[in-house]
Amino acid sequence: MNYEYINDLDGISQYDDFDLENNKIINARYIHALVDEDKGNPYIEALPFPRDEKYISRVYTRSLPSYRYDDVKNMSTLKKMLAVGTLRELRFPLPFHSELEFNFYNALVTSYRARKRIESIDTKLEYISDNKPKEIHSILAGDSAAATNAGFSLIGYSGCGKSSSIQTLVSHYPQVIIHGDNTASRFPQIVYLVVNCIANSNFSALYEGIGDAIDKALGNIAPVYAKEVSKINNLGRKAEKIKEYIEKFAIGIIIFDEIQLIDFKHTRENSFDSLMTLANRTKVAIAVVGTEDARNKMFKELRTSRRVGMMIKGHTYCESKKYFAFLLKNLLRYQWFSEPLQISSELIDIFYDLSKGIIDQLIGIYTCVHFEYFRRKGKEKVTPQFIKKVAKKYYPNMQYVLNNLEDDEINEEYLNMKQNAELKIADILDKEKQEQREKEILQSSDSETKIIIQLSNIVANIQMIYDFTDSQIETAFNKVISKKVNEGKNEKEISRLTLEQLQKGIPKVRTNKKERTMNVSQMRDFLGIDNKEE
Repeated sequence: MNYEYINDLDGISQYDDFDLENNKIINARYIHALVDEDKGNPYIEALPFPRDEKYISRVYTRSLPSYRYDDVKNMSTLKKMLAVGTLRELRFPLPFHSELEFNFYNALVTSYRARKRIESIDTKLEYISDNKPKEIHSILAGDSAAATNAGFSLIGYSGCGKSSSIQTLVSHYPQVIIHGDNTASRFPQIVYLVVNCIANSNFSALYEGIGDAIDKALGNIAPVYAKEVSKINNLGRKAEKIKEYIEKFAIGIIIFDEIQLIDFKHTRENSFDSLMTLANRTKVAIAVVGTEDARNKMFKELRTSRRVGMMIKGHTYCESKKYFAFLLKNLLRYQWFSEPLQISSELIDIFYDLSKGIIDQLIGIYTCVHFEYFRRKGKEKVTPQFIKKVAKKYYPNMQYVLNNLEDDEINEEYLNMKQNAELKIADILDKEKQEQREKEILQSSDSETKIIIQLSNIVANIQMIYDFTDSQIETAFNKVISKKVNEGKNEKEISRLTLEQLQKGIPKVRTNKKERTMNVSQMRDFLGIDNKEE
């Protein structure tokens, strides 16, 4: 097929001007492939390139831009509690994010490289999108001659940031890309599916979950594909139906999150090997996200782990006290105590001992410390002893679990050296790469602080006049600063560009009827807005 290329990218992706979170189905835009072998492959050339190192730290960071410590003293206890609850929205850059970005893109490219498009104008296939019938005249079938290990596994402790990282990862890609410029030649490409596994579920539920994920990707409110799969009683025939969907929709990668919840029985059809057989036939990439326990269940044999591709250890950063200090320092930007906590070696030690370096556990304990402080009406100072008492009260069983994370279960791959020699080497390489990435993030932390302060000011400027949310402004701000042409611009210029980004696609920008200051006129002038504007 013939198609036109975008030669000059204004930003990091050809889809930067789309809100991919709310617009799942996007018409294809093509960029030249990096490898000659991939040139002319629409499934690859419609994909955005992975985020570069410079941008990864920023996009995986989510702050609380409206937070002001000066406002704390005037807040009610209820308001403080509600504010503390927003700590769960925080995201921090983690060393494995770079590898995750690369391996995801590489898995997609490897998958699409090993497949062939089969087209026939005389053959019509129907599919349902937005609960409306559409037609296509092609499928994307796996090349039986191609040997591929497309995919990866993201393994780590519960709470180390795996699932939230996956969400950020896929936000860079359109979920569904529509190719072709007329009805006869148009065909869909589902870039990714995320299937959330259910506790104690089997492979029948897993296949139905794939059908459900397809429905959501295509915008089907009334289930179509999940319903089709659920009607089939035989597990083998369910797998065949999923094969049909993979080929019809050119599905690039299927991500199974919380894979440890699946009941892995040692039967031919209800085993991880059966899923790998499906992947081998279709060449779809498979990614699994789960705990060490999941790895032990799935990767009993080295050959199985090889077929999943690269293994990324998501909890390696937990072993670094220095990196934990960086995380705690950034978390302490947000606090609602009468007297602010200051970073200290003693504070680092107590939080590390109680959380074992796991980010979700750190935020959980920090949240509970606030709630207990509020409960006692601030009469008790926040000391290491106080923090320890709170953790024991709120997480009595969790502490037992955390205290046993360093047992043989975690280091099983190192003990079983004969069978898992190649996995051990991959772990060592992965750790080395992540330690290097740690150093890079630590070195850039000062500049990141400046960006957060700038964002906070811009949020305040824009919200003085408009009722955009923090999240909307932060998303627009990130798009503005990601463009090379905007490097070095001052706060006023970035504010105006952020506002322009916000106003794209909005017929009429809503003004805030409750003007909070007497300087609205000056702020309009600062943002370059006509004061006559309604």
